[in-house]
Amino acid sequence: MAKIAILGTGAWGTALANVLLKNKHEVLMYGIDECENKDLIKGLNTKYFGNKKMVKAPIATINPNDVINFRPSYVLIAVPSLYIESTVKKFVKFLTAKPVYINVAKGFNPETNNVWSRSIKKIIRGFSKGFVSLLGPSFAVEVFNNQPTMVNCVSTKAKIAKLVANLFNNQTFKCVVTTDERGAEIMASLKNVMAIALGLAYELHTSINTRAAMLAEATKEISTIVDKLGGNVKTIANFCGIGDIYLTCTDSKSRNFSFGKSIAQIGLAKTLQINKKTVEGFSATKIAYEIIKTNMIDAPVLEEIYKVLYKNQNPKHFVKNVIKKIIK
Repeated sequence: MAKIAILGTGAWGTALANVLLKNKHEVLMYGIDECENKDLIKGLNTKYFGNKKMVKAPIATINPNDVINFRPSYVLIAVPSLYIESTVKKFVKFLTAKPVYINVAKGFNPETNNVWSRSIKKIIRGFSKGFVSLLGPSFAVEVFNNQPTMVNCVSTKAKIAKLVANLFNNQTFKCVVTTDERGAEIMASLKNVMAIALGLAYELHTSINTRAAMLAEATKEISTIVDKLGGNVKTIANFCGIGDIYLTCTDSKSRNFSFGKSIAQIGLAKTLQINKKTVEGFSATKIAYEIIKTNMIDAPVLEEIYKVLYKNQNPKHFVKNVIKKIIK
């Protein structure tokens, strides 16, 4: 049995806590939302999962000192990306057991234009035993409801990744180790951008021919960018590759996919006005566009969704413009 502290009491943190509790680990959850904290003490998170109970109630706290006194062997970072750095900095120098840090954030750090592992590793250097990311097709509600889920446990250190995978592995949740940290994280970031593009395309075109072609082109572009930036192209065949791309780019439970559908329905301005959820792909599109221009990469889907989001291009012409670039 391991001692695991989860920073964040949202949907994903709660779903993963439920997996760990099912596996008989000791779990402490830290967050700043008092309502969520009161719920968790009762084994609930009604904001995200209604009245469905967790396997058992975790230890829950809003006091940072409780996390420090817990002396966790593992720390799972499940706060919104905006607060990752400040939250980790709050604890890193005080956790004397030097835990393994587990990251679940997908996307680029908008301050550095690089993947989150770079930022987190810089903060925890000298204060941890290792760093691992969980990446793959995994909607929180389905994990919470024990739907069979398979993800990748990503780290440059295979031994550390295996330790983390074993924390989570059970009959309904499986972690498969991969050491291609670079490729996996770039894919995890770019698929959010492509999900906006695919949501837009799906809403405008009911043809399965069109949808399948756009998904194939988006996948090819991600693979090309990964190769150019030093990742392993073969990783595209893994859960963190095509698995996560398919999940994020085809289902309305994906915030980015739904964002793209909304643009097709009511336009970008109104979508931005009414949207209250974090849409990682929106800011990531700018970064991805800089990457393809700097590296002279041909990526029609990425280029055209950038124009829709930042150059006031008519979204109704999106697919037509992508096709024009492909057949040149």
